[in-house]
Amino acid sequence: MLPTPERAPDWLAAVSRRHSRRSFDGAPADVAVLSLIEDLCARFRPYPDARVELVTDPAVDIFKGIIGGYGKVTDAPHALLFIADSRAPFADQHLGYTGEAVVLEATARELATCWIGGFFDPKKAASLVDLAPGECVVAASPLGTAVAHASSTERTMTAMAGSHARKPLDVIAPDGTSGWPAWAVGALETARLSPSAVNRQPWRFRWDGEGLVASLNSRLESPKVTKRLDCGIAMLHVEIAAMSYGVTGVWHDLSSGLDVGRFVPAQVNS
Repeated sequence: MLPTPERAPDWLAAVSRRHSRRSFDGAPADVAVLSLIEDLCARFRPYPDARVELVTDPAVDIFKGIIGGYGKVTDAPHALLFIADSRAPFADQHLGYTGEAVVLEATARELATCWIGGFFDPKKAASLVDLAPGECVVAASPLGTAVAHASSTERTMTAMAGSHARKPLDVIAPDGTSGWPAWAVGALETARLSPSAVNRQPWRFRWDGEGLVASLNSRLESPKVTKRLDCGIAMLHVEIAAMSYGVTGVWHDLSSGLDVGRFVPAQVNS
C-alpha cells in the first residue's frame, strides 16, 4: 500500500501543523481515532522490513530524558513503536517513510507526536510488542493530546534542537533547481519541513533527468538514529507533495555513494 490520493491531501496539510511535543494531558485519545490509527499501522506496510505498532495502554514507561530526566516525555497515554528488520539493507529509510505516514495521520486526527530515537528504552519498548527474528524497535513516539502550553523544559529542548529552523533550498539542493519540473521544486518545500534527529536535516536532492534523487549530506552517522531514517521521512513528504501536483511515482532504493533513493514519476496528470 502506497500513499493514496485520498489521504495525501490530509497528510500534506498535517506537515506544516506537526510539531514535536513531549508534554501531554494524560487523557486517552478517542477510541474511534485510535482504531483508525491502528488500522493504518496494519495496512500501511509498503515495505516488508519496516512497520509501526500502536500501543494503546503501555504497561511500562519507555521514555527517558537526558541528565536528570530533563526533556522527558510526560503523561503520554499511548505510544507508537517504529520497528525495523536490522538485517535488511534499506530498512531504516523504509521505516522513516512508513513511520511518518502514521505520524501525519495522527496529526491529521489532532493528536500530538514526537519522533524519539535516543531517549527511550528499547528493551522496555520491545517488551510491549511481539518482534519477529531480526526485528528491533528503532524509535518511538508518544501519542496523545499535548498540553495547551509547552513547559519550560519542552521549550528549551525545542530551542536546543533548533526545531523550527529549516535549511534553505540552496543548501538542500546544492546544484540548484534550474530546469526542474515544477512539482519537484514544490516537493522540496515540503521535504524541508520533515523532522530529523536534532534537526540535522541531512537530506540533499538533485534532479538527474530520470527522477528526483535523495542523498545524504555526509557519511558521518549517529549511533542512535541513522540519516537514512531521516531521509525516509523526507521521501514520504516528497511523494505526498508530488501528488498535489497530479504526479504519482515510485521510490527506488539506491546504495551508490551517498544516494538513498530516486523518485521516478510514473504518471503526470495535467
